[in-house]
Amino acid sequence: MPNDKIKHGRSKHISNYGGVGSLIETTDNSIMIETFDNWGYADLNEKLAHYIIKDDRLLQRLKNRFPNLKHLVSIPTDRDSFLHQVRPKANYFSKWFYCSYCKRFAPYNEWKNRWRSASKKLDFFNPPKCSNKDCKENHLEQIRFVMTCKNGYIHDLPWKFWNNRLPSDRTNEQEKEEANEKPTGPQLDFSKPCCENQNLIYKISRENTELSGIWIECKNCNKKANLKGIFNYEQICNGKKYWLGQINGKFYEEECSEITNVKLKTSNSVYYSNSLSSLFIPEFQNPLSPEVRIDIDNMLESGEFSTEQIIQLISIQKKIEKELIQQYLDTGDIKYIPDNIYRQTEYVYFLEKEQPENKQIKFRVINSSEQINGFNKLIKIDKLKKTTVQTSFTRNEPIDIDSILLKDGDNAYEYTVKRQSVSKNNFDTKTLPASESYGEGILFILDKQKLEQWESQQVVIERTEKLKTNANNADWKSHQIIAKTLTPRKVLIHTLSHLLMRELEYVCGYPVSSLSERLYVNETMHGFLISAFDGTDGYLGGLSNLCNNLDNLNNIINSAIFRATDCSSDPICIESDGQGVGQLNLAACHSCALTPETTCELSNLYLDRGLVINKEYGYFADR
Repeated sequence: MPNDKIKHGRSKHISNYGGVGSLIETTDNSIMIETFDNWGYADLNEKLAHYIIKDDRLLQRLKNRFPNLKHLVSIPTDRDSFLHQVRPKANYFSKWFYCSYCKRFAPYNEWKNRWRSASKKLDFFNPPKCSNKDCKENHLEQIRFVMTCKNGYIHDLPWKFWNNRLPSDRTNEQEKEEANEKPTGPQLDFSKPCCENQNLIYKISRENTELSGIWIECKNCNKKANLKGIFNYEQICNGKKYWLGQINGKFYEEECSEITNVKLKTSNSVYYSNSLSSLFIPEFQNPLSPEVRIDIDNMLESGEFSTEQIIQLISIQKKIEKELIQQYLDTGDIKYIPDNIYRQTEYVYFLEKEQPENKQIKFRVINSSEQINGFNKLIKIDKLKKTTVQTSFTRNEPIDIDSILLKDGDNAYEYTVKRQSVSKNNFDTKTLPASESYGEGILFILDKQKLEQWESQQVVIERTEKLKTNANNADWKSHQIIAKTLTPRKVLIHTLSHLLMRELEYVCGYPVSSLSERLYVNETMHGFLISAFDGTDGYLGGLSNLCNNLDNLNNIINSAIFRATDCSSDPICIESDGQGVGQLNLAACHSCALTPETTCELSNLYLDRGLVINKEYGYFADR
């Protein structure tokens, strides 16, 4: 597939739902984003400095999992593609297509060869088209079923053998399944295709809208089979790594013995990005420019210079202090840093430090204890920089944020799903893809004394225990792990964040989908950041400027709390003992507390507005 034909937003390359290895729906068909090793960075050398994102604090944290990591590189723009020939690469997935006119059903390469055999130019083949004269270059439809395994591999179903069933196949005879018996999927005969001159077609019934109304049939031998029971089909995984691209005409492949599951290619469980974000803190940054960093790296890799020679030469040539060069060369204390510890640095910085003179970030602390009930301080942040980096991904099941950087074999990694690297060099890569965003925000700090009194109430503890019990009974391991650190404080702060984001949509000029939360919760932290960034309608000043009038902001908070008292699903919602995914919300539903999933750090889970508004035990019971 000509990769210069791929057009989709940069934001989709690194997000909770997108990144290397993900399937992205385009206006034509779905494509799989290939490893950033194929994007052209390796051929840049000195020009790589143009793409380097500087965040030394984040870089140091990542080195626990990526010991050879040198740089974070940005997602290229259309202008970069023109100037430096650096662009995201992708390939079509799934690989099987059918023509809605002639019904022919074949893999992508076969359609491409037919196009070439018809003496048509390949430049006009994408998006894939049928070469049949009667079809008049009809755009092909992509099959919507794929298979994944818990080791992170993905591949197509064995369509070539789908209509060739074993005598033991009873798929179409299973009208009524036993209550406790797992249905058996189609039994395929892999010894050979249905016939030597196989010519498959994909037929969809107009009367039967179920899977049994979709047929794979061979026009040569008339052997056919429908798709009934397709979601019960299982086979041993073949370990294909389509996201690494091709080498010598073949996709990367590894040995895998896991069982695959059939899914729709648009299913959320096909892909979970393991991304980490970091707020820029000037105190922890080395001021060396990207160009100088590239020069130092090249001298190190050449092996011709000692560390002392590099420091001496660079300091003379670039007129840079030797201490800064030494600091860059030092690996520092490389260790695993839990996410709460990492965030505490940001929390303390905004609370205790003053705005830097170079104004790389702009903020000021506002004492709000007398004007806004329940909140001790606000930090008005007029300029904020966030870096997001993709480290790996999983399929079938997500993992919690603290497990992303754990090393293989670490006993603390409790999952059966395998993390797949976004690089061909696995976890020895020297670069990782990242995105850099500028925006604004408000950091809300709750009243510590009031919070400690509130969270000691027995009824508050019991409501949180309900959520923890539901989480421990959930199917996903990530829910069980998050439950270990779930506290009344965390549920309250997370719910408050959601209620305020929903309310701010009416007054700050941004849709709620343009806002995002960042939670700061542990024994010493009790706050949450609501922010808006460029590229999401953010960074226009409408959010941070709300701090200029505390009386008005107090009215907004009061309005959010009052609005939360009235849910269209009450009394069912307010009296719920568990709702949503895994029963992991109490009094919280789409009508009152949930926000777009892109805005939430915890997948719209662990919410309970009862802890906020209840007149007996709510945090704002005295309002």
